[in-house]
Amino acid sequence: MELRDREWRSFQIGELFFVKRPLARNKDNYASGDVPFVASGSVNNGVVKCCEPHDDEKLDEAGCITVSPVDGTAFYQPYSFLGRGGAGSSILMLYAKGINLYNGQFIARMIENTCSCKYTYGHMGNKDSIKHERIMLPVDDNDAPDYQFMEDYMKELMIAKRKQYQKYANQRLAELSIDVKNSGGV
Repeated sequence: MELRDREWRSFQIGELFFVKRPLARNKDNYASGDVPFVASGSVNNGVVKCCEPHDDEKLDEAGCITVSPVDGTAFYQPYSFLGRGGAGSSILMLYAKGINLYNGQFIARMIENTCSCKYTYGHMGNKDSIKHERIMLPVDDNDAPDYQFMEDYMKELMIAKRKQYQKYANQRLAELSIDVKNSGGV
């Protein structure tokens, strides 16, 4: 699958997504646990800690794209989580029907391509500004986002990467096996 073989169109994020912020939360107010705490971060899907939610606390729903207003990084969130809320650098959450792990990762990259060069600590994004940002997406015959193509494309990339890792692991195991035999080990 080739990206250049597709028609592309510009969409406003607000046309495609419902944008919201999480409740006011701070990771320091939580004990360690199993639930990801997602904040404005550029690595690890924005997860800064795994927490134990407070009694009867509602988690932020899985299946959204989180965007950092500080640097424009974007991640698809496959699990329910606790989002950093409050003022300033609290994350932005983008929800839409039809988004899944694969097309969500594709769209997150397109959002990051747009927002990472615009958002900085001195010029942070917000709930309203993100709605007006424009992203380029491949379109189907109806000029709508081609979610199926995005999903298929990402699956193909993941399969290729998995094969690359397997080849590397098999080569390293073969090398280690030779090294063990040559060193008189087991």
